Amino acid sequence: MNQEEKLLKNWTDSSNNYSNIIQEELNCFKKQAWTDIILENAGKSTKMKILDVGTGPGFFAIIMSQAGHDVTAIDCTEAMLAEAKANAKNAGITADFRVSDGQKLEFDNESFDLIISRNVAWTLIDARQAYSEWQRVLKPDGKIVIFDANWNIGLFNEEYMKKYQADEQEYVRLFGEEPPQFTAEMIDYRKSMPMCQRIRPQWDIGTLIELGYKKIYCETDIGDRVYDDKKKILYRSTPMFMLVVEK
Repeated sequence: MNQEEKLLKNWTDSSNNYSNIIQEELNCFKKQAWTDIILENAGKSTKMKILDVGTGPGFFAIIMSQAGHDVTAIDCTEAMLAEAKANAKNAGITADFRVSDGQKLEFDNESFDLIISRNVAWTLIDARQAYSEWQRVLKPDGKIVIFDANWNIGLFNEEYMKKYQADEQEYVRLFGEEPPQFTAEMIDYRKSMPMCQRIRPQWDIGTLIELGYKKIYCETDIGDRVYDDKKKILYRSTPMFMLVVEK
């Protein structure tokens, strides 16, 4: 399979599992935590037109719709969007869900006040092209908020792998259970994705500067705000960062 085929298969196969994860998030402190951190950095307090890139099972689309905003949510797989639509219906919200490629957007120039994504950029085959497209569809006074991490850097860097393995051992010691494991197919997919071997957010910041974005704010670790105790241990060697970008 080529990169695109691997990408579609991975996220189609994972759709139900990720849907279960966001159901848990919608029913714990994470719902409010994520709502707060997005709106704190959106730059506007009035109703916004928001693009949720890589919505997956719809978590961001749901919480931003519940906060009173007009949300368009895209994903590359029908399976993820089926989960998102079902979750949105259960939550009692309406959003515009579409199958779309985050690297080649179908929207007009300057369409959105805010673009958000979580754990999406690492999956992009051409992240530079995606960031250029996001810039195109963003309004002049809009912002982009990106959440991501060096999730798979240990597959390419021995030092990171040692740190992650130490975190896994601590996880087992503290919680008395094995952490989730990737299958061989999932590892193969991650090894094929170009963003997985880049050191981030340094790569993102450099690319965004090259594309001419006006202002870039980076917070290198937001885990204390959005993670439960288990994830704080398991992901401490690959902390989630936040980039807030102005056009």
